[in-house]
Parts: sequence; structure tokens; C-alpha cells
Amino acid sequence: MPQQLLVMTPDVTLGASLCARLEKLGYPVTVATGLIKPSALEHPPAICLIDLELHRNPTGGLWEGWLQDCLTAHIACLAFDRKATPDRALIARLEPLGDILLQPENLLALEDKVRTTLATRKLFRQLETARHQLVKHHSELQESLRSAALIQRSLIPTPRSRLHNLLFAWKFMPSKQVGGDLFNIVQLDEQTAMVYLVDVSGHGISSAMVTVSVHQSLSLHTSHVIKQQIDHPPYYLITSPQSVLRELEDEYPFERFQEFFTISYLLINPHSGEIRYSNAGHPPPLLLRRTGQVERLAVGGTVIGMGSRVAFEEGFARMNAGDRLYLYTDGITEHSDPDGVFYGEGRFVSQLLTQANTPLDAAVQNSLIALRKFGGRTLPNDDVTLIGIEFAPPDATQET
Repeated sequence: MPQQLLVMTPDVTLGASLCARLEKLGYPVTVATGLIKPSALEHPPAICLIDLELHRNPTGGLWEGWLQDCLTAHIACLAFDRKATPDRALIARLEPLGDILLQPENLLALEDKVRTTLATRKLFRQLETARHQLVKHHSELQESLRSAALIQRSLIPTPRSRLHNLLFAWKFMPSKQVGGDLFNIVQLDEQTAMVYLVDVSGHGISSAMVTVSVHQSLSLHTSHVIKQQIDHPPYYLITSPQSVLRELEDEYPFERFQEFFTISYLLINPHSGEIRYSNAGHPPPLLLRRTGQVERLAVGGTVIGMGSRVAFEEGFARMNAGDRLYLYTDGITEHSDPDGVFYGEGRFVSQLLTQANTPLDAAVQNSLIALRKFGGRTLPNDDVTLIGIEFAPPDATQET
């Protein structure tokens, strides 16, 4: 359907001539001898063709009001001037007058200018539509990220300071983006505490949703992975760490989720301090002995989701009175200073050793304060999680 045009000129003869020419080109035309606001018309025009004589003889504030109306309604405007020397400086100042027609009587020039102006108007509208859609999409994305962040925060376990001989402390520092760190500490039975720390690759909603799914897979109430029913006392069997990682590898193939993740999975006896564990590509937990020795619990296998059929290995260790075990994500060791230098495992271990005689809660807190100080103005680009576990029998004489 042809788009409506509006011609405004005080010259009745010129107005009639332009109307005839434009109608010959197939455009419906309305002619006015003065300024008419597009919003006052039943059908706003696609283009206003305006004679600059109307600007030279303005009536009150009509010209400014008309310009504002055109801007508000996004009406394309094409000025024409019959003067020998057209006032181009005037055109440049009078937005939204986009172009000037020097010979309004020339049919070819008239057609070319009208078509060009209509094409420009169409592109402008498409650009505005795209911009509004982009703003809407950005708003929806930010809302989704906020929701994903809230879900991720809700998975953080309820603070628990002690389980028999085990003391716990942790600190989670989310990055600006929604990340994929997940951890939990759960008592499976009187002899077993499950501790795990997961780091899903990437950032954003997909990573957050994988953490939710993994949380469900490792939930005592919604999963068969960590505890299996049997038909004789005690009527359950706690799954070994290496078997849990194999179950996760089968459940989270990369082609299904387009994500992979690392995990440290441990079973700890809260009475004896015995540890069974396995890692899937995760930074090895650090066992800091009361004597000052450091052991890396590095046994395990590759990351979950890469389709590896190599069996996960299982490691064993034992905590003695005063020993501390730290689980962490690579958001710590890969945090950098303003020069791009990584914090690294060496600095991290040294910092933990300086906190050996500090209460566990303070040791965890101080370690991350040191990390932030190292980074200076550089903000972490990944989630940072640090979990501290101390074997502290009630009758032990060491400070805790």
C-alpha cells in the first residue's frame, strides 16, 4: 500500500503541481498551505515535504512545535526551496529535516528524493525496532542472571561449625558474572560426612543450571548416586568416591549439557579422621599437617563431561589432631594482580601456613583477604570458594 505524503507550502500553485507529480508516481498526497502537526492528522504521513518559505515567515512558535511533533512521531521530512541559493545551513540546524530538494518541479529528482527518504525512514524504523528488542533482550537476560544467581546462592549449605571431631569453615566469593561453583557438607550416617566442591566451566545461566542439576544428583533426598538401598542391615550402602564420579561422568556427557565440570569428592569419618576421596580434574585438596607438612590429595581422574572412559582412582588419607584440610576452586590460584601475574598455588599454600595457629574461621577469612590484597584493583573473573576442615577432638590440647 502506497505511503501517505503531506505537502506544506504557502504557494497554492506549487502545491497543486507537486501533488499532481506525486500522485503520478503513485503516492496519495495531502496538501496544506500552512504548518500542520502530523499528530493532528487521522493518518500520519510517511513524509512531510515542507517549503522553507514557511520557516522564513513563522507564526509564533508553530515552527518549533511542528519540528518537535515530527521528532516525536518519527516522521521523515524533506525540505524544498525555490531560491537560487538554498539555505543549507538552515537545513543542517533543523532536525529532523533530513534532505533538501532543489528542483521540486523536476519529476525525476522528486521521485529519487522521495524514494531515498522513504528507504531511509524504513531503515530507521528497523533500527529502532532492533534497538528496542535488544534493550528488552538485555533486560530479560539480566533478570535471568539475577534469578540464576539467587538459585546458586540458595544451594550454599547452612553454616555448620562442627560435626563430632570435625570443624568447618568456608567462604564463597561470587564473581560479577553468574558462575558455577557448588559445594556441600552432608552427614550421610554416624560414621560418614560427605564433602564435595564442584566448579562448572564457563559463566552464565547454563553453568548455573548445571550446578543445580549436579546438586540434585548429589542430594541425600533426591538421588540414588551417593547412597544405595540394599535388602539387609543397615539397608543402605554409601557409594565410594570413585563410583560417584563414574556415575556423574555417565550422567553428564558434554553433548547433553555443553558444559564440563571438575569436582573433589570426599568421605570423611568424623570420629577417626579417615578420608576416602577422588578428584575429577579439580585442584587437589591440601592437607596441612600440624607439623607444617603439606600433602596434596591428587588421586582421581579427568574432568566430568569429556567422555573419558579411564577409570577414576580413589585415594586415602587420615587427619590427626590439629590437621587442616582445605578445598578450593581455581578462582583462587588463577586470580591475577594488575600485571597479570597469577596468585598461584605457592602463594596460596604459604598464606595458609601462616594461619596455622589462627582459628579456622579466621584462617579462611584472612586467606581471602590476602587474595584480594594481591589482586589490588583487579576483580576476580571467576567464583572463589575456600572450605576449611579441621580435625579437632574435644580433648585435644592444640588451639582451634
